[in-house]
Amino acid sequence: MSYRIELDLTQTQLAQKINAKQKSISRYETGASSLSIRTLVKIAKVLKKPAGYFLDE
Repeated sequence: MSYRIELDLTQTQLAQKINAKQKSISRYETGASSLSIRTLVKIAKVLKKPAGYFLDE
């Protein structure tokens, strides 16, 4: 998620904000794991983007 980097957030910081583990964020970003719609919405809120923004990537 390049937008996370643009906002100067580490994977750990994002994980803390959505009550997840850093390892989960890493897996989502590499495509090794799928995320739920609920998690997608949480991430979108933290990154201040609509959830649909991430569906187009």
